Amino acid sequence: MLVGDLIYNDDFDCNCNYAIYDCTEDGTQWSDGAELIFSTEINGFTKPLNKILDMKIKYITISEMVIIIEAIR
Repeated sequence: MLVGDLIYNDDFDCNCNYAIYDCTEDGTQWSDGAELIFSTEINGFTKPLNKILDMKIKYITISEMVIIIEAIR
């Protein structure tokens, strides 16, 4: 599944806070030093860059009422 399939989809409304982390580098995790590449709390509810939307989802969890998305290139 691609990030865009979940958060920027004309057929599905994702109306919540989320954060996307780049976990492309082997062994990186959102809680372990992965780079935060988009966050609704920081960037607002704007469209993420296409290169983010085209990343594959590796893992999803929730932390402090925010959906955490680990993505890979």
